[in-house]
Amino acid sequence: MKLEQLILEALSKVKASDILVYDMKEKSPFYDKMILCSVASERQASAAINYIKEEVEKNNYKLRSVEGINSPWVLIDCYEVIVSIFTKEEREHFALEKLYMDVPVDKIDK
Repeated sequence: MKLEQLILEALSKVKASDILVYDMKEKSPFYDKMILCSVASERQASAAINYIKEEVEKNNYKLRSVEGINSPWVLIDCYEVIVSIFTKEEREHFALEKLYMDVPVDKIDK
């Protein structure tokens, strides 16, 4: 299974919402996809981190780092896929969607 799909399934398990998948192949030499999502709490973000780590390792992909554990914005670097998990307030504050307005995006309805 593709890394992107594994991550999306892990996010689905914790009921992450407002999931967007940006195609960054033409924008970044470092990664292919950027996934943004919202969670209701830092506890829900922690569960998402655990599910993502578990699925990535179980399927022989590599996880480079996790930044912002126990904070309102967690960034998970899985090499070709970057995942940003936000609380709703933090996502509204940073509004990354405005930065990526010219990037192809898929909205995952959750």
